[in-house]
Amino acid sequence: MQRDYTVLVDTREQTPLQIPAHMPILDPNKCPSNRVSLTIKLSTQSHKLDTGDYALLGYEKICLVERKGSIQEITKNCLNATDRKRFIASLDRLRKACLYPYVMLEGSLVEMTSDKRVPDWWNAFDSLQRLLFERNIGLILLPNNGSVQRRLVGEWVARLLVNAALSPILPATPSEEPPCHTSNLLPQTDPTSLR
Repeated sequence: MQRDYTVLVDTREQTPLQIPAHMPILDPNKCPSNRVSLTIKLSTQSHKLDTGDYALLGYEKICLVERKGSIQEITKNCLNATDRKRFIASLDRLRKACLYPYVMLEGSLVEMTSDKRVPDWWNAFDSLQRLLFERNIGLILLPNNGSVQRRLVGEWVARLLVNAALSPILPATPSEEPPCHTSNLLPQTDPTSLR
């Protein structure tokens, strides 16, 4: 298994996320219920990406993350007619560029919903969610108001990119799980019983 990864950071990122140099991850070759970890090494490289802000070198067609820094940026992207066309074109490029596209919005829900500069934040958020649903693009909300949180956001993005690279590409049959002892597994719930 690969143990060294390079996170590509788009050259236009003005304040790049802090990606950790080392990160423990769940060992993909072991039964998840055994909780066996291994440590991977991460480095970053500034690189002009055609779309998105973060990718994993060698896995650019698997997962890309487009970072949006605030509800003000989303409001401009979604509710301003000129910017909306440009934003939609960028979302379409993101969707076509990889299997698992994500938009990451930085900020806490409290900050976003109480920002006096965006009195109708719900219109921006509804518009964003509809655009993402139409394109099957994931949304991640991560608070980022301090150096500790910024470091954790960087780790979260790195985890997303690495786990996408380690996951089977669907719609192919998912790889078999490593052998597990059934006594360690949680009971399975019938999905029809949840209705």
